[in-house]
Amino acid sequence: MNNFRQPLWLLLFVSVIGFTSRAQAQDYKLERGDFLQVTFWQEPTLNTQARIDTEGKIDLPLIGRIEAVDKTIDELSRFIVEKISVYNKKISQANITVIEYGNRAIFIAGAVVRPGKYTFQNLPNLWEAILEAGGPSPVAQLSRVKIFRGGEASGNIETIDVASAFESGNVKNLPKLGPGDYVSVPSVAPAMGAGGAIAEGGGLQGGALIDPQNAIYVFGLVVQPGMYPYEKDLDVLQAIIRAGGPVLQQNGGGNNRAPIEPDLTRVRLISRGADAPVVYVINIKDYTKQAAPLPLLVRPGDTIYIPSRPNYGAFLFANTLGQVITGTVSLLTSYFVLNTLLGQNNNN
Repeated sequence: MNNFRQPLWLLLFVSVIGFTSRAQAQDYKLERGDFLQVTFWQEPTLNTQARIDTEGKIDLPLIGRIEAVDKTIDELSRFIVEKISVYNKKISQANITVIEYGNRAIFIAGAVVRPGKYTFQNLPNLWEAILEAGGPSPVAQLSRVKIFRGGEASGNIETIDVASAFESGNVKNLPKLGPGDYVSVPSVAPAMGAGGAIAEGGGLQGGALIDPQNAIYVFGLVVQPGMYPYEKDLDVLQAIIRAGGPVLQQNGGGNNRAPIEPDLTRVRLISRGADAPVVYVINIKDYTKQAAPLPLLVRPGDTIYIPSRPNYGAFLFANTLGQVITGTVSLLTSYFVLNTLLGQNNNN
């Protein structure tokens, strides 16, 4: 019975998160520096963009300068309609979108897919910010991510071991970022495959761009870690297959180190929550034993992480996401690889 409750609970969780996010957007009080898009579907010629200036005001067609700071989007929308309908009575709606949260910007640089400046209504924690920048690149060294604090804490530097947070399941406890913070994700030398070829993350999709807002991330002991486009009804197993399936066995990095093997009893699904990431631990070995398992669906922004077995848990992920893989594994053979690995584990 419990096996059937979990997917339903996850569905309810996603619904609650969606409702919470909309409520937070409605309650947000506009701040100085916010960049707004104002549209009137009844009169598109009046559509405009405006930034709230240091006096807390914006300039709009027909009505000129009006107070915007400390108003919610709904309050400002009603105020604009009240003013502009004096000149154009057919206008009864004004739609407002915050394009940029001016005073809530952070900067992300280094080994991420899309470095740059990002703004947020609700400031994220470190991992959420890295995901916003497209996720780590295949050569990201997540054991030494640096946060250069801005604002009142300017001058403070923190070194964070994100890899260990994945191993322990404490992603939600990673530091919260503040306005003006600068995140630097270091890189290691690219992993070299057969013939000197550089191993690339599968999420690059042959150079095609992927919208980080509509993507999932698969990291750890998989053949092609990286960012992948989200598709409706995609479940955890399908996502792992997309990344080439689990790495059956990998050299531990030296003659004295034992091979590293994936631990399919502790696969982690990290979802974005209303206030912090939520981590689920999935035993794929038990899950696949069910006669007709209900799919564990993923949603945009989710991260799937396959750890290694104990004693070598942090080695692979901490040093680089793109490790040496000899040969390639096609999508079709990935199913065989996954079933073979699960069968071997079931016999142990």
